[in-house]
Amino acid sequence: GVPRALPGLIRALRVGEKAARAGFDFDNANQALAKLREEVDELDQARDERAQREELGDLLFAAVNVARKLNIDPEEALREALDKFSARFSRVEEAAQGKLPELSFDDKEALWEAAKQP
Repeated sequence: GVPRALPGLIRALRVGEKAARAGFDFDNANQALAKLREEVDELDQARDERAQREELGDLLFAAVNVARKLNIDPEEALREALDKFSARFSRVEEAAQGKLPELSFDDKEALWEAAKQP
């Protein structure tokens, strides 16, 4: 089996690869994306913490399967997303001048949209 000690994203990728080698796989990325959307809907409908945790796990695994079908390293994609988020969030914090907690959601969203501009 796939070692449980592996980091979650890597383990998910290896489990998906193992299933694919055994013939249990999506035919294409669109099918994997449909499963991801299904898992988002199931998380939205989950009503208690146990169900939410389970559905979130399913959603994360489905996202890794999408990455696998697109030949994208999910760990690398996550690192890039975190770098992008961190840079934008720094611009938001700077623009808020220490008042981020007091701002309305709409004001925070406006700062976020401004931070996304090159």
